Amino acid sequence: MKKKLAIFLVMVLLCTSLVACGKSNSGDKTANGGTKSIVFGIGQFPTNIDPALEFNGWYVYMFGIGETLVKFTDNMQIEPLLADSWNRADDLTWKFHIRPGVKFHNGVVVTAEAVKSSLERSLKLNPRTAEILLINSMTADGQNLTITTKTPYEALLGNLADPLAIVVDTTAKTETFAQAPIGTGPFKIQSYSESKQAVVEKNKEYWGEKALADLVTFKYIKDNNTRSMALQSGEIDVANNISSSNIALYEGNSSYKVDKISSLRIIMGYENLNSEFLKDPAVRKAIALGVDRESYAKTLLKGTAIAAVGPFPASLPFGAKKLTGYTYDKAAAAKLLADAGYADSDKDGILEKNGKKLELRMALYPTRAELPILGEAMQAQLKEIGISLKLESYESVATVLKNNDFDLCLYSVNTATTGDPQSFLTLYFKTGGSANYGGYTNQEVDALINKLSTERDTQARYGLAIKAQQIILNDNADLFLVTPTLNIISKKTVSGIKMYPVDYYLLNNKVTIE
Repeated sequence: MKKKLAIFLVMVLLCTSLVACGKSNSGDKTANGGTKSIVFGIGQFPTNIDPALEFNGWYVYMFGIGETLVKFTDNMQIEPLLADSWNRADDLTWKFHIRPGVKFHNGVVVTAEAVKSSLERSLKLNPRTAEILLINSMTADGQNLTITTKTPYEALLGNLADPLAIVVDTTAKTETFAQAPIGTGPFKIQSYSESKQAVVEKNKEYWGEKALADLVTFKYIKDNNTRSMALQSGEIDVANNISSSNIALYEGNSSYKVDKISSLRIIMGYENLNSEFLKDPAVRKAIALGVDRESYAKTLLKGTAIAAVGPFPASLPFGAKKLTGYTYDKAAAAKLLADAGYADSDKDGILEKNGKKLELRMALYPTRAELPILGEAMQAQLKEIGISLKLESYESVATVLKNNDFDLCLYSVNTATTGDPQSFLTLYFKTGGSANYGGYTNQEVDALINKLSTERDTQARYGLAIKAQQIILNDNADLFLVTPTLNIISKKTVSGIKMYPVDYYLLNNKVTIE
């Protein structure tokens, strides 16, 4: 009996030991035979990961799955990636040599024909691709790809670094790309759960230096406070874009690494120029004068942002320093509205005109922590000049924008993803631009943007962009609020993590954990 009891106790202890050894969280990185596993917590997540659809390519790049012909360095200089060389044959013709020896995740060799087919797929599925690449035709011969543009196009090379131009294997079952795109990156998809998480594993056949990490999980943790707590508890190893209210917890704390960078993003307010009240230039200008950008950046966002002037940050040679914008002037805003015939006849604090109250709806999405904070501040300040602003929060504002179902819409966007002004101005402010949801149109702006396509002199390009922006500001086509600082925080055991000016660069082959 004693012998049986002893055997039983040994078995219990052995099982307990095995269970304990088998447990793994983000702090146990060497389970399963020394596997280096890292967990990211990110505040935004795609509904699918087909890089040709919507802005999903950003995540395919972030997850280390996809690559483009060229990429950007830390200081936004273009360097080779899948193309190892290129030259411009004439104003319309660009020739690229595709790096030999590169394979897709399924083992298919990357040729010029494969790149051509991938770009053609993106051109077919996403109107933004046609707008930013202006491709007229392509020919492929072995590893040589020739691209001919519709007009002389200075921005082509940089725009080929956009995630829309991620190269995928179109000979595979492309209908599965929403869950498992086949790219060329240092990691390949292992699993994807819509709006929950993505798991990528090392691509052992990667053409460049093999990834140091074996397995990386990206968890969707929308709430900023929850994401911060997950980092502190050890549930995750890395968190991106922690809110201004939480970042002080990590700065100066030796258990964490904090990397911050002034971004190429702008938090702007789309203005629907078809809206009853926003058709009135006086109302738009009053709003521009009635919001205090400086206090938003310095006080509300605790110095983690810079007051904006126009769509591009001051760090760019065609950015804020070259423009004349608006400073907070409540009295001037109120006078504008009064001179335009708005009055508070019933003394309820909200102005009216022609029997209608000056009430506006503003859409926003909370996955960018700054947006609700800014929205509430705008609501309070605009009320002081007699404008009622109703805030409407959505998981995503994509449908709201497409359906033109808004008066204003707060939006965070990277305005210089390729280090050049042309793409953003074309998409957002050219008549008929695919992201021109406010319906802005100005023939002079259109002409300046068109001239950008053909102007080869760098300084002249900057001048054209500055002129276009100033007109946009004078028209109050949209509202430009702040340029946020981007941050990424990791445990001290994680290395290789850094922020880039373009925030779709995140996971790479150098990221690892001790």
